[in-house]
Amino acid sequence: MQAKKKAAKKTYKSTAKKKTVPSLKKMSVEELLAVMTENHAKTEAAIQKLSTDLAKGHAKTDASIDRLSAENQKTSADIRELSAENRKTAALVRELTRNMGGLNNSYGTLVEVVLIPKIRYDINSIGKHNFNRVLVDKKVSALVAGEKNTVGEIDMFLFSDTDAEAMVVEIKAQFNINQVKDRLERLQKFRDYEEEAEIKGKKLFGAIAGIYIDPRVKAFALENGLYVIEIHEEEEKLDITKPDTCRTW
Repeated sequence: MQAKKKAAKKTYKSTAKKKTVPSLKKMSVEELLAVMTENHAKTEAAIQKLSTDLAKGHAKTDASIDRLSAENQKTSADIRELSAENRKTAALVRELTRNMGGLNNSYGTLVEVVLIPKIRYDINSIGKHNFNRVLVDKKVSALVAGEKNTVGEIDMFLFSDTDAEAMVVEIKAQFNINQVKDRLERLQKFRDYEEEAEIKGKKLFGAIAGIYIDPRVKAFALENGLYVIEIHEEEEKLDITKPDTCRTW
């Protein structure tokens, strides 16, 4: 039997050349200088890149610092502006307080000159009362929860040593309805503390007095049994309206 021929074994050799780094011992001076020059250039490039990156980072940091400084300057400016506005507000408050003080003084003078000398006579004439004394700014103090406190103040108090009547007059430049309601409650409070208010055994009448009293407020006060006293400062006279039915406390 004929023997099979042995298959030929094919071998292939790579055509690619293997890159080798020349040994320093086998390198010439020129080749060594070339390698050193190449490495130096790479190092210089790396240093340049690092320097550029650092410069960019430094620039960003400077920009952030500048932005923060600008914001701080704006905040400082806002604080200065607010402080200036506060000083302006304080000045306006002082001016308003001064003006109010002047108004209070003028109003106080008006009450002393116009209201006090004439009210007792006019009230007696219109209401058929017999008041012979007038007190101003009367404070009513009483024991409350074991302590002595002021329970109320009376702007003007009309009374008689011999007659069983008294009147509380509340004085303001002008009134609103809620203020009239408050005065009605205050009159009841004086009755609750009648000994301290020195009205025990007396009928207590009420009145409101002002430079300007709105017609609706005037009608409300009269409906609730209060006298209404309008002060006409130009003429230095009083216009007193008696309610149809006087309320007493």
